[in-house]
Amino acid sequence: MFCPECGSSNDDAAKFCIKCGAALASTSQAAAAPRANDDGPASDEEYYKAVIGPANQDYYLDRFLRFDDERKISPTWNWPAFLVTFYWLLYRKMWGLAAIYFLLPYALWLVFWIVGAVAGGAVGFVVSLGYFGYLAAAFIVIPMYANGLYYKHCQKTIAAVRATTQGTQRQLGELAGKGGTSRAAYVVILVVVGIAVIGMLAAIAIPAYQDYTARARMAQAMPVGRAATAYVDSYFDQYRSTPSNLDAANFMASLPPAVKAVTIDRQTGTISITMQGNKAIEDRSLRFVPTLAGGDHLSWRCMSEQIDRRYLPQDCR
Repeated sequence: MFCPECGSSNDDAAKFCIKCGAALASTSQAAAAPRANDDGPASDEEYYKAVIGPANQDYYLDRFLRFDDERKISPTWNWPAFLVTFYWLLYRKMWGLAAIYFLLPYALWLVFWIVGAVAGGAVGFVVSLGYFGYLAAAFIVIPMYANGLYYKHCQKTIAAVRATTQGTQRQLGELAGKGGTSRAAYVVILVVVGIAVIGMLAAIAIPAYQDYTARARMAQAMPVGRAATAYVDSYFDQYRSTPSNLDAANFMASLPPAVKAVTIDRQTGTISITMQGNKAIEDRSLRFVPTLAGGDHLSWRCMSEQIDRRYLPQDCR
């Protein structure tokens, strides 16, 4: 008895496949099947049913028999081959065609690029024209002849099994295992959808996290700025001028991780806090600009021309 899932040979009394674990039809079930005589030849329709499998069997069987009657492959539209060509090829176990379909765009791009380069640098035009032709074939020609491709694939599988396996019932069993449909398409779809979902979540989460960390680091700069302005205010009250540096300030010995450096412009008294640790604010400065208010004390304005406004603390916007 051959497994209908993987085609492996099993003992006639076995209930499950020794290779893949799929359930096997019992002897009584096999006897109740349409073919009770293993010695008689099977019809083309029986071979087609075995290799097609139960999924959409009537649809493909009708077209296969029509191709046989007409003795040619006529155009017939296949919607799955139009909408999800690669997955349809996998689902119908046409592994070679699926690999060609997957790799062909990359191979064509290389060919078109070489032709464009040889033609005198018209790479963009040749690549665009070539891909227009490829898309026309992928979305028109392939769906129109997909049933014909599957018909040829099934005929090839039937011929190979009939040439290597003796006994009609064994041939039908092996065709049921080698033909039918595959779960590989579902696995690929789940992987692709999973990657797409992860990508979308990452596209949302990563920028949001970067924004959060940037704002958190900017929040660390505010206490430093207040300490710096308080030091300069005290220095100004005593000497009526701003200091040339902040080396003597107590806060300079314990700067937070987000602050790379704190400097003061000796001419204007502007304090610059240079940030670090986040790409959005790396090596950019938050400035505290003084103005003389009332002639006897300094008034400070927090601002930045380098850092995006959404990262700035509320007082600095």
